Amino acid sequence: MIQKPLPAASFGFHVVSAEVSIYRRYLDALGRVTNLLLEDANGENWSEALELLADASRTQQCAIYLNNPGQGEQTQAVLSSSWHATGAQDMNVSGLNVLDYESYSLLSDTLQIGMVFTKNLTELPPAEFGLFKGMNISGVMCIPLLVGGEMTGFLGLFGQREKHEWLPMEIDILCVAANNFAAALARQRVEHSLRASESRLKVLVGATEDVVLEFDADGKIHHVWSDHQALLLQDATAGDLTLSSGFPPEMAHGLLKAMPRVLSTGRSEIVEFSLSDALGDRFLTGRLQPVPSEDGSKTHLVALIRDVTTQIQEESRRQTMLETLDMLEEAIVDMRPDGKLTNVSAGWNKLLGEQRTGISAIDHSLLKFVHQEDQANVIETLSSLERGQVHSASTRFRMHTQGGDPLWVEARLLAHRSPHGQVTCMRGILRDVTASYLEQTRVTRMALHDALTQLPNRVLLQDHLGQAIIRAQRNRTKVALGFIDLDRFKQINDTLGHQAGDAVLLTLSQRLHGVLREMDTLCRWGGDEFVVLMPDFILEADIRVVADRLMEAGRRTIEVESELVHPTLSIGFAIYPTDADDAESLMTVADHTMFYAKRNGRDNVQFYRDIEG
Repeated sequence: MIQKPLPAASFGFHVVSAEVSIYRRYLDALGRVTNLLLEDANGENWSEALELLADASRTQQCAIYLNNPGQGEQTQAVLSSSWHATGAQDMNVSGLNVLDYESYSLLSDTLQIGMVFTKNLTELPPAEFGLFKGMNISGVMCIPLLVGGEMTGFLGLFGQREKHEWLPMEIDILCVAANNFAAALARQRVEHSLRASESRLKVLVGATEDVVLEFDADGKIHHVWSDHQALLLQDATAGDLTLSSGFPPEMAHGLLKAMPRVLSTGRSEIVEFSLSDALGDRFLTGRLQPVPSEDGSKTHLVALIRDVTTQIQEESRRQTMLETLDMLEEAIVDMRPDGKLTNVSAGWNKLLGEQRTGISAIDHSLLKFVHQEDQANVIETLSSLERGQVHSASTRFRMHTQGGDPLWVEARLLAHRSPHGQVTCMRGILRDVTASYLEQTRVTRMALHDALTQLPNRVLLQDHLGQAIIRAQRNRTKVALGFIDLDRFKQINDTLGHQAGDAVLLTLSQRLHGVLREMDTLCRWGGDEFVVLMPDFILEADIRVVADRLMEAGRRTIEVESELVHPTLSIGFAIYPTDADDAESLMTVADHTMFYAKRNGRDNVQFYRDIEG
């Protein structure tokens, strides 16, 4: 009996059915991974989560690598957790405990910019090829773990299939799983930081004569941290302790009076009061700060009660003490006009993220801690203050930290002068602005990418093209530039609407990007036009192969709102240095070639050499 072949529609059904099955498998794994990471971010749960991802992706090994500073300023990826299938021990990924990013530039550069690294073995450059070939790995996917916008490691999936083609849906879901690992890692760090902060608070308060207490809007005291309870009228452990019943009237009145202002403004406030006892008059300050309650449902206040009798008696130091208390979150430095430090506040070590290392900041120049590239700017600012050109100044620079990563600091500097007008010393307030600087960097990146497709825009393309031509001149290679136009796009907008047109452009951009190399750049030029930049080619024949792949990707049917769209492309390619000797000429020639392709019936790719030959 001869079985009739299935109609084409049946094949499409089986493909869709297969993709739905894969989609369900991934979603099931993702849900279980999420629950495991929310339940407890311990090693056992991580290993089980990695097993689920490996099973869903049909890979033989799944691992988490976390960044760790190596020797000098080098960053390494250290194996944190892994899982491998039975029989896959010969892959030996677990044997690679430490990976030096500097040795594998393609992998490192891809992860550092937040991109997914997905390659088969034959597509890898020599360094990465040798790394994974030695571990019997044929297919690799590495997804960056981003915590607060910083790449802190990656999720790696390693397989032994000779050719592993990842569906976009698979990559999307695995990226969500990587984000879940990153969130668990961030939560783990926050919890560790909170525990460490609580321990330090107990030690620090216990080593002083200060009283730290937490109370609510009704004046009820919830916590008291102090080994010195002489200020309390009652035992701090007694039940239902309130400000009015537990403290002298003057102190309770001052705290209760300031409480509504602190709660309404959300800002800290310093309260001053005095007490009289058998030892004489005592002067105290209470710093009030709003904080969330333990269950997060209300706002409480924390008060730091400090006996400042000695400071008040020394009137010359009184103003300095109050200003310093008001800036506990910032580092205050005193220095000579030449920049040599004479005094630093406790916030100095906190700013640098380290405890004292045996090398005191005192008698060292501020420039010793400033990044070399920013020292000229700091010198100029100090000189302008010393010359009397300005009374105060603000500047921003990077400082070295114990961890190795530079810290962006904003410094407000003030010059103190003698009665004769000479600068006797300078005072600086240093504030960590790293977070705002990184946010500014992120906004700048957004300005260089298209809002719809997230592809690089014209500005970024110009930069990449300039760099590609410089490399081509140095290495004697070729640079291909192609202008791509979506044929009859206006008809799609007019027939289906602009929202559908946007969906077509987004899908097309993803398909075009999918056939390019990692080093290639696909840019949205505007409207229905794209530009592809392909650097570092040796043979023109290889460029033509990629051009044919772009044409085929552009011809694939796109379904939008239950309508089938059959797009075609008109592509014009120009090659440096064959067709042009600079970036501007290359773009002009490629654009001209694309219009020739449109006039030549559309749905074709043309090379400038062919039409001019």
